[in-house]
Amino acid sequence: MIGLDAIAPGGTSTGAWFVAAAAGAVLGRLLTLAVARLAGPAGPRGRIIDRTVEATSVAAAVGLWWWEVCQTPAGAEATCEAVSMRYAAHLILFTLLASAAWVDLRHRIIPDAITVPGVLAGLAWIALQPGSLLPIVTLEPRSFAPPAAVPDLLGLWGGLHAISVPALLGPRPAAFGLLAALVVFSAWWLVATAPVLTSNVPFGWRPWPALFEPRTLVAMAGTGVIVAAWFAGGDHWTGVLTSLAGLAVAGGMIWLTRAGASRALGREAMGFGDVTLMAMVGTWLGWQPSVLACTLAVFIGLAHGLALKIVHRESELPFGPSLCLATAAVVVAWRPIWEWAEPAFERPGETALVVVAVILLTAASLWLWQRWRAGD
Repeated sequence: MIGLDAIAPGGTSTGAWFVAAAAGAVLGRLLTLAVARLAGPAGPRGRIIDRTVEATSVAAAVGLWWWEVCQTPAGAEATCEAVSMRYAAHLILFTLLASAAWVDLRHRIIPDAITVPGVLAGLAWIALQPGSLLPIVTLEPRSFAPPAAVPDLLGLWGGLHAISVPALLGPRPAAFGLLAALVVFSAWWLVATAPVLTSNVPFGWRPWPALFEPRTLVAMAGTGVIVAAWFAGGDHWTGVLTSLAGLAVAGGMIWLTRAGASRALGREAMGFGDVTLMAMVGTWLGWQPSVLACTLAVFIGLAHGLALKIVHRESELPFGPSLCLATAAVVVAWRPIWEWAEPAFERPGETALVVVAVILLTAASLWLWQRWRAGD
């Protein structure tokens, strides 16, 4: 595999460190305020917990800056701006993941108020800053020498610049890609923002004020981002396709896992919030890292469940924190993880087997957990 161990210092000025710490402080404060609003006060020790979380956010932001900016492999980025924007994207994503995990641990629910704005933010961010996608290295063939290692980004099928989007999905004048993108977004919108298919209220004509309903604004915002990226073309459109593919694959994997495990158990095996959570992750990272995060989350979830059972004698296992921790681990350890996993994703057959295996493994682990709990 291609080595990524040539380290070049960058972003080490005092001002840069101050900005990273300030960003962590702001996001940490927003995190505690959001969780307090969504989940209520944390009790008598709530203030201590909030201050601890805010201090941890500052430390995490500084550590992430050191890891993603200062330790960027030499020549892996065209500009420092690209690395900084990716760092900002991951900082926002980690804040969303932390809030989702925190609420899920307290109330066994992941609010749409976190995941729905998270999907819109991820879609818009990747459309505007496709350079925020995760870095990879591709091989560029040369007739006069061995293939050259070229820095790239992980796009829809592999290298964002090495592998072109099929003409059928391309931007103007082709319209099939725009239609496909709008179909994927509309499917998520129907399922995630309001359960239209299970509602007793007919989905029909609504008066003008309905334009100002939150779910209508979500539809307008997402559609606007997709159409604007389609007109812009280039990396902006490829980034949107990558983001929507991540939404569909990551959300679909957890939805299929939920459906299969629920059928096996005869009742709901996991909440729908886990589905919307991974759909959000997919919009920020793409589908390949999301598959890896789902795989890792199975093992983290089993360890978490065992610890809860032994230490606290709890029988309810929230899966959201495992998904959040696995996602953070994949982002932080991305380079060695991708060097290990890249060959499987280069072969469609193996990729499909990986996706099916993750779904079956997750469903089986939930089934075993429920059987163990029932036995006690």
